[in-house]
Amino acid sequence: MKRVLMVAMILIAASAGVSAGGRQETAPAAAAAAPGELAGRIVVWSFTDEVGQMIEPFNQVYPNIEVEFVVIPTDGEAYLNRINNAMRSRAATPDVFTGERAFFRQFIDSGFWEPLSGAPYNAEALVGDLVEYVTELSRDGQGQISALSWQATPGALFFRRDIARDVLGSDDPAVVSEWTSSLERYYELGEMIRDHYNAERFLLSGYMDMQEFVYNQRTAPYVQGSRLTIPASLVEFMQVARDMRQNRVEAGASTWSPPWFSSMADGSVFSYILPTWGLHYVMKPNAEPDAHAGNAEFRGDWGLAVPPAPYSWGGTWIGVSRHSRQKDLAWAFVEFVGSNPEFHELWARSTGDFVSNTQVLARIKDEFSDPFLAGQNHYQFFYDQVQEIDVSFIGPWDLQIQNAWGDQVELYVNGQKSIDQAIADFEVAVRDFLPNVTEVVVER
Repeated sequence: MKRVLMVAMILIAASAGVSAGGRQETAPAAAAAAPGELAGRIVVWSFTDEVGQMIEPFNQVYPNIEVEFVVIPTDGEAYLNRINNAMRSRAATPDVFTGERAFFRQFIDSGFWEPLSGAPYNAEALVGDLVEYVTELSRDGQGQISALSWQATPGALFFRRDIARDVLGSDDPAVVSEWTSSLERYYELGEMIRDHYNAERFLLSGYMDMQEFVYNQRTAPYVQGSRLTIPASLVEFMQVARDMRQNRVEAGASTWSPPWFSSMADGSVFSYILPTWGLHYVMKPNAEPDAHAGNAEFRGDWGLAVPPAPYSWGGTWIGVSRHSRQKDLAWAFVEFVGSNPEFHELWARSTGDFVSNTQVLARIKDEFSDPFLAGQNHYQFFYDQVQEIDVSFIGPWDLQIQNAWGDQVELYVNGQKSIDQAIADFEVAVRDFLPNVTEVVVER
């Protein structure tokens, strides 16, 4: 992939002057200088190593900006804590850092990223070509853009074609979607799979896979003022999960556990609920590792179907540190990664990642055909799904709230608590990290 990036980035470097010239009226002061005139060193922190792969393309355009890249793991919220500590103490802060969908709103609300909407950055001039939900998520309470993202992450349901043919008589994604696009029919399909294979194959590896589309069925933030509300759909999820476990519709594995990964290859599970990045970074290397490594051909036994509810999962935002002393250089990196259309097209073609630039998406979406998916065009599928994404309900404490809820769901599913006790214990747990919440309402 590096050779592809280097060759293609020569074209981006050659066109950089033209692209910058087309935005001259609204470009930030730093961008008024030619890319080669910007010089210095910046430090970039991230929880994902893919940002490191963007430095070489960036340096093809900005050869005199040295980028020191540091990856910090997310285990135990290590990355979140490192950013919080560094920004609040102002000690050893990066110039640029990333945030993940689950927690980056905390960075925005804390003012850790430099506001980018106005001068000298004028990011408003860039976001008209970016996926709307990605931009809306990056705005602070005053409507200012705080970060950009090179990707959008609409969700899908990956299904095994051989099981679809056995149980439904067809592996056509449109036919399968008729059974997967509502929770009721999806559960019914699980019972059909169980009965057809005498409980030796399952709808899901584990009920936890459903969490993302369940959480995305909300229509309002969890916390409004001093009140936290858990919608009835999350209580329904708790009950459906228990039914799936008791009725052997799911296999009992936890998402990201070794049994979950191994079930992708052993043929025992019909479906996995994952977003765009799940195709290249989860499904391929675990379902068919030899093909992913280039040592065999993909069998084409997977397809994409519509999930029970539209959802997006994950995504990485990147912004300029409020405390950076090299904000012009930091902005050059953020603008390039987050909005440069030539880079976005290159990144899409070389990695298969679903990018956030809508002009690029419209231009290339018809050109994809993935052998892992039996030739199905995943880009067109995700392009259709991204139009359905609603993020109006996203709040800064979603990660912690959903982790606390998920802990209680697991205890209820395993028969260790009643549903009433699980809900009561959840209310106690959230008050520990949300002391300003005086009322917890669980709709039932």
